[in-house]
Amino acid sequence: MAIESTLKPEGTRPLEGRLLRLLKRVPQFTRMGRHLRSVIAHSTPRKVFNLLRVELEFRLRRTEVRGKPYILIVDPLNVCNLRCPLCPTGVGAPGRHQGRMPWETFTRAIDELAPYAYEVNLHNWGESLLHPNIFEMIAYIRDRNIATNMSTNFNIVTDEKIDRLIASGLEYLILSIDGATQDTYAQYRVRGDIEQVFENVAKLVRRRRELGSATPCIEWQFIVFKHNAHEVDRARQKAAELGVDRFRVIPPGIPFEFEEPETLKRKWFVPSSDPAHAGEAESFRDQMKSSCFYLYRSFTVNPDGGTAPCCVINGEHNDFGDFKAHRVTEIWNNDKYRSARSLFRTDGEARVPTVCERCGLFAKHGRAAPATGDVLRITHRPDAAPPH
Repeated sequence: MAIESTLKPEGTRPLEGRLLRLLKRVPQFTRMGRHLRSVIAHSTPRKVFNLLRVELEFRLRRTEVRGKPYILIVDPLNVCNLRCPLCPTGVGAPGRHQGRMPWETFTRAIDELAPYAYEVNLHNWGESLLHPNIFEMIAYIRDRNIATNMSTNFNIVTDEKIDRLIASGLEYLILSIDGATQDTYAQYRVRGDIEQVFENVAKLVRRRRELGSATPCIEWQFIVFKHNAHEVDRARQKAAELGVDRFRVIPPGIPFEFEEPETLKRKWFVPSSDPAHAGEAESFRDQMKSSCFYLYRSFTVNPDGGTAPCCVINGEHNDFGDFKAHRVTEIWNNDKYRSARSLFRTDGEARVPTVCERCGLFAKHGRAAPATGDVLRITHRPDAAPPH
């Protein structure tokens, strides 16, 4: 559960407002406003039918799913200008070859799921604005009636990039800013310059207004840690001053492969006993009782073509398939996907081991596959530079 506030009202037509109120009754999928707008703005009869089919199969905990994923996560590249200590890319251990996604891989991923997809998230383990074709990617998705979302640290942008970002049709932009002062911000966003980010955000808001554009909707996302929890209110005030649309507080996470996760939690996480930030600290770490909805709703394609159900999984040894060799439909119900889904059935038994067996976000009922002993462990190296 993230803590989210809308800093200024957004114009909503009467019909759209009624649809939003109606869609809020639909569980899970409609928790965030951007998902609601994606459904309203980008629905077709085929997409609606697929959405209903997927949601039914999710609730029935089917292991073989006839519906198609309607949220696509495409990572343009796994290279970044910052060195965040809880990110595999940031500590120099991405678990796969570092590079850019080829245009052919990108277009095939979009084209295969365009009839069903409501959203494409153009980010995961890298800084998306470093990809030389990022604006063409956004436009390609837009032209296929799909919402586009992107996350960025927004440290390295030019005036030209800001104008191209607005013109591209990007619908939702997430700014990762975890602090209100340079000293606090740089403890996690290592090599980042918060004053430069503030200047870039101000330019973006101003140019969006001057160009008469309603997009992108701008969200300031604040990951709350021990060292920055005291600056949440100050950051919220700064977001309002800059004119961003939303301010959202989320908890941190530890990648699967990092060694000594409990030590890292003690160093970085806000204690749940902290009365001021207990809700922010707990949220995503609370175990959910449902099946894992990522196994039914989303599909991730990494720059090298490795695929996974969600954005949390890193490392090619954890991949669920190879998109360079197989279509989405061939991967979607392979042994790994069916095994992972079987973990949430009382009568389920996994055929092959998957990284999902080590995930604590969702309560499992089925039997895991026999362990193979091939788990990769990553030593936490916050000062390491990723290879180029």
